[in-house]
Amino acid sequence: MKNKFGSWKSEVGSGFMVLLLTTYYSLLTVSIGCSKKSGKILAQVGSEKITVEEFEKTVENAPYTLQEYLSTEIGRKQYLDAMLKEKTILVAAKSQGIQKRPAVKKQLLEIEKRLKDNYEKLKNEIIMNELLKEKVVLGDSEVKDYYEKHKEEFEKPTEIKVSHILLPTDEDAKKIMERLKKGEDFAKLAKENSTDKTTAVKGGDLGFFGRRQYVKEFEEAAFNLKKIGDISDIIKTPLGYHIIKLTDRKQLKPQKLDDVETEIKQVLQKEKLDKWLNEISKKYKANVNYELLTKPVEKTEQEKK
Repeated sequence: MKNKFGSWKSEVGSGFMVLLLTTYYSLLTVSIGCSKKSGKILAQVGSEKITVEEFEKTVENAPYTLQEYLSTEIGRKQYLDAMLKEKTILVAAKSQGIQKRPAVKKQLLEIEKRLKDNYEKLKNEIIMNELLKEKVVLGDSEVKDYYEKHKEEFEKPTEIKVSHILLPTDEDAKKIMERLKKGEDFAKLAKENSTDKTTAVKGGDLGFFGRRQYVKEFEEAAFNLKKIGDISDIIKTPLGYHIIKLTDRKQLKPQKLDDVETEIKQVLQKEKLDKWLNEISKKYKANVNYELLTKPVEKTEQEKK
């Protein structure tokens, strides 16, 4: 036993605070929303109790690297001992009124707010995912049908390298297109005018990419460019107005259905989701005050403090 678990046991001695913090966060996860502890009391220090249920859940939430050791009697005893040490510190802290100090109360309020925010987020995600399971469902043959319909793309897959210039309006894009037709340098115009600042510094270079990586309008326009150096018409996407230049192309190995099944599922699910969202958006119309997007959010007096 000593040889097998000796290294972990030495970590308990030298890294005691790490274990305590691990235990603390496990306990925090378990006890969210529980104002009272019930069940059989396994151990107690002062007013602080550890129930059997609490201990078992804490063990269950421990790092997987400890699970084998925690399945042994000595491991469980040592973990309980670590929890008791934590409870002892907590009793001592409370007896000195640490929890009433302004700095501590402020931190506790911040944690409480974060927990509530996270709970709301997780709750909403669970509710939405449950509905999406019903609405974004793929039939048995849909993935295979998609593969067969796009078989040439999978049997002779290519990646292309393009640069683009992104403009906010069609009028802006037309002005840049005129300058390109007069022979001005694409990369220079991208650096000076593209609103995609990440790629603008590289002359608009997006690097190599394959099918189904960008929005449909952009992908179709990019892959329809045949010769290196060809420039697209002005392409509108949800991001704005693009001018695309093909800079390189390379051939990839053929892809079988098994190789791209997951990718195809994601494409089909997104298509179904987009279609369904368009339908329900007509029923549940959103009211948006876009003017507020251009103004910084003002903090309340309480947030400024």
